[in-house]
This record gives sequence, C-alpha cells and structure tokens, in this order.
Amino acid sequence: MRHRPFYLLCALLSGALLALAWPAVGGITPLIFVAWVPLLWAEERYARSAKGERPRNFMPYVMLALLVWNLATTWWLFYVSEHLETRLFTLIGPNVGNVLVMSVPWLLFRIVRRGLGGTGARWALMVFWLAFERFHMHWDLSWPWLTLGNVFAGHTAWVQWYEITGHLGGTIWVWVANFAVLGMALKGAGKGRGLITVPALTAFAVIAVPLSISLIRYASLKESGDPAEVVLVQPNIDPYKEKFGAVDPLAQLDRMLEQAEPLMDSATALVVMPETALQERTTLSNDNGRWVFQGPWENDMRNSISLERIQAFLRNHPGASVIAGASSAKLYPPGAEHPLSARLLDGTDRAFDAYNAALMVRADGSFEFYNKSKLVPGVELMPFEEVLGPLGGLALDLGGTTGSLGMQAERSVLWSTDKRVGLAPTICYESIYGDHVAAHVRNGANLIVIMTNDGWWRDTPGYKQHLLYGKLRAVETRRDVARCANTGISCFIDQRGDMHQNTGWWVKATVRGTVHTRTDLTFYVRHGDYIGKGAYAVSALLLLLTGGVGARRKRMKA
Repeated sequence: MRHRPFYLLCALLSGALLALAWPAVGGITPLIFVAWVPLLWAEERYARSAKGERPRNFMPYVMLALLVWNLATTWWLFYVSEHLETRLFTLIGPNVGNVLVMSVPWLLFRIVRRGLGGTGARWALMVFWLAFERFHMHWDLSWPWLTLGNVFAGHTAWVQWYEITGHLGGTIWVWVANFAVLGMALKGAGKGRGLITVPALTAFAVIAVPLSISLIRYASLKESGDPAEVVLVQPNIDPYKEKFGAVDPLAQLDRMLEQAEPLMDSATALVVMPETALQERTTLSNDNGRWVFQGPWENDMRNSISLERIQAFLRNHPGASVIAGASSAKLYPPGAEHPLSARLLDGTDRAFDAYNAALMVRADGSFEFYNKSKLVPGVELMPFEEVLGPLGGLALDLGGTTGSLGMQAERSVLWSTDKRVGLAPTICYESIYGDHVAAHVRNGANLIVIMTNDGWWRDTPGYKQHLLYGKLRAVETRRDVARCANTGISCFIDQRGDMHQNTGWWVKATVRGTVHTRTDLTFYVRHGDYIGKGAYAVSALLLLLTGGVGARRKRMKA
C-alpha cells in the first residue's frame, strides 16, 4: 500500500507519545491528551482509502504502537531475575502478551466501524478499552500496569475526582480528549483557521473543565480522621545477595527492630516492616513427621522465634502493634481437601500452601495473618492452574517458593492493639488494583499500609511507577497510605495524594509520621468499579447492534 510509511510513522509516534507521557519514563503527562491522535488519524485515513479491506488489515500498525509503548515503559521487567534466559522471558513474554490483549479493543473497533461509522466506532473503542482494562484486572494473566488512568499518578492534583470514578475515570478523560483533538485536526485539515474554532474550544474544554474541577477540590480538601503515629522501617537488604539465605533471617529481624526502637514512644500505634521481612527457618511437628519451611507455619506459631522476638519488643511498647511482610505456610490435615495451589510434602499424603503474607502482632500477644490475594502471574501464580496445574513448578522463583502461592478471598482489615487503626494490608502488586484496595476500605479499613520489596527491579522506572500508583489509591479512597519498602522508597501519602517524608533509594532508613484514620466512604469505595462493569454491558450491546446491522445488510443484498 502506497501510504504504508505514513501509517508506520503514525504508529511509532503514538507509541512514543504514550511512553513520553508515562510516569518515570518521560513524565510529560499532557502528551497523553494527544498520544492516540496519530494512530486514530492513520486509522481514519486507512478506512477511507482502503474500503473493503478486512478489519484486521490495519492491526499491524496498532500492534506496533502498543509494542513501542509497552517496551518503553516496562523494559525494567528485564531485571526481575539474575539469569539471562529468565530475564529475556520476563521482558518479552509480558510485553508481547500485553500487546496482544490490548489489541482486542482495537480489533473490535475496526469490526464495528462497518456498522457504526467512524465517529460512532471511536466511541465504541473507548467502551471496549474500558471493558478490556476491567477484564485485565481480574483474569489470571492480570497486568494492569498500563491502565490509562495510571498516567496521572504523578499529578494527583489533576484527578481528585477519582474519589468518584476511580482510575477508569482517567481512562475516559484520556480517550475523550484524544477524540476532541482528533476532531479538531480532521475539521481543520486543509481548511482555514477560522473553521476549527468550535472544535478547538471543545478540545480545550474537555481538558480544562475536569482539570479545573480537580484543582478546586484539591485546594479545598482537608485531612480528616483521628491522628495516629506510625513508624516505617526500611532495612535495605539486597533481595538477590542477602535477603534469602546469605544473611540470617533472625538477624534481619533484629536489625529492623533495632531500627524502629529509637523512634518508639507511648504515642506509637504501628510499626511497619516491608514485604517478606520475616523469613525464619521454622519447623512444624506432629506424630507423623517434622517439616521445615523458610518462614512461619501459620498452623503452629508456637515454634516461631520471629513471633517471640516481636512480642518481646512490644512488651516495652504496650500501645503499639507491628505488621510485617512474611513468607508463611499452612499445613492441611491428612486427607483433607486442599486448593490447587497446595503442594504435597515429600513422602507424605499431606499438602501445604505457601503464602506471601502479612503478620500483624499486637502488644497483648495476639496475632493475625493476611495472605496476599492479588498474585503476580508467572511469579506467584501459575495462570489457569485448573488446566496447567502440573506445570506449576515452572513459575519463577523470586525469593522462597516456586509454583503458585495460596491466597485468601476475604479483604481483611487488621486492627491495632487499641482498635484505633484498622489497616488495609496491601502487599506489593496489590497496590495497583483500585477496586481491590477499595474493598478493604469498604470493610472498615481507615489506613492503607503498602508493604513491598521493589529491589528486584534495580534503579529503574519500575519502582518509581509502583510508588506513584499508590498515590491514586489515596485519592480514590481518601485514606492515608503508609508505604514501607525494603530498599525504598518508603513514605507517607496523605488523602490528597501528596507524598511526605520520602526515604532515599537503596538506603537504610527509618521514618516516623502522623497518619489520619478517616472513616467515611467515597462514592468509588461504596460502589466499586462501576465504570468497568458498565463497559461490559455496553460492549455486549454494541456487538449485538453491529451484528444486527450486518445481518440486515446481508438480507437487503440478497
């Protein structure tokens, strides 16, 4: 096709603009309002000049744009392993897979164009994309890192209305702005400047009105909720060289308790330690055997030296509680039913589950586990395990246990010793799921605690993006966030999404701050991901409508 260089250029330009707009990559956020325009313009020109072409024929250009965007923003996946072959897999697999899934809304858009025309099909594209983003948060290959609404994570003052819409509201804003700019471009192409006045004003209003509403809300919002003092411990233990074996796990715990001690006083309500902070080598024994695991057995915490040391620490601080990330396990009774994630103990008929967990220990000696329920595909979760269960051992080993981890269905709230702080325990990857965190808040959480270990990604945009996404959870829920990272960055995030007392990257640090335990619920928390669910229904109706139009045309031709 003679216009192929033009289509290639437009695809490359859209991919580059999406990447340049993304946090911690280009960070030029306003570019997101025009990022899709080159590709949309190319599609419009293609549709007019290639009538009768199949919908899929334009898809290589779409996939090129998506590939550029994915690789330029998540290339840091290359660093999640020390082994080159694993690095190549984690770079190529997720990015290529994400491109294929992201292409589906565009393919549906190309299909419905025949029935709805260009303008109607573009609005359908937005609906299909919203449905895709919702779907991509809930299937076994979930990877919502590039949800369009995440692009505003560095500028939460722009999207204070996420308390109503959640981050999918940002996705709508991006698409509507791009459609408005495209309309201005199409109207003005080859015509006088005066003819584009109305489209230009429309594009300006689409961007300026939501922004103005948000800035007014940002300026007027006041922190609310009872204050509580929280200590964050950032031990800075290298996850590759020290954390899992080279340094004694109990010595690591002692180091963290020593870090916290100078900042403790009678007002301290909570001490937070990062993901997988507890890694002790523990045993579980009964009449049938004795089993060793690199982490506490939830069935038998009496043998946990880590628990004993935390309880001893809290005896000197009777008003405080400690929450720490942990690698834990649960042993099932002989012959008991167990989930697919469980594995058999060698030489027995007994099964156990391993967890990426959080252990809450209170000054009265009581304790409680939360087991991570949003697992990282291929690292903590073998996708489609019902079918691929026997291949579970192929899951990557990032510190401890290979194969799928166990998970819990409940969105637990863990309460402090004095019952003032009800926290949403959010472990690493879980913090990028708005509806997941909102469910904890809906169940009563008045503080979000993020425990993470971002050291796997080295000094790349990965940990910076992960940090910024936590700001969106604060705005959506109007909850303070206490973020504790093994190697950084740890910080406090207020209810407007502003960060405070940021630690450095790859340094040992301890910080103390005041959080506010707010209890009222935002519209988004009360109603959940209603935009995504609505997009499912509208997408189905659009496809039915397109099918009906196509069938009618066939009958008319017959």
